[in-house]
Amino acid sequence: MDPRQKDAEMISDILLRAASEPEFRNQLVKEPSKVLEQYNISPKAKSIIRKSIVDLTQ
Repeated sequence: MDPRQKDAEMISDILLRAASEPEFRNQLVKEPSKVLEQYNISPKAKSIIRKSIVDLTQ
């Protein structure tokens, strides 16, 4: 699988989980680096998730 496709799927999975699990979302907002280090995704994907989470919480 193309690494970009894998990243896109992981971004989607993480954001869907954040949308449906308040506890996970809160942890992601408070400690994004700690949460995201558990996932094997590119720095760019992590940046996209961080930006998306900020957008969700505004």
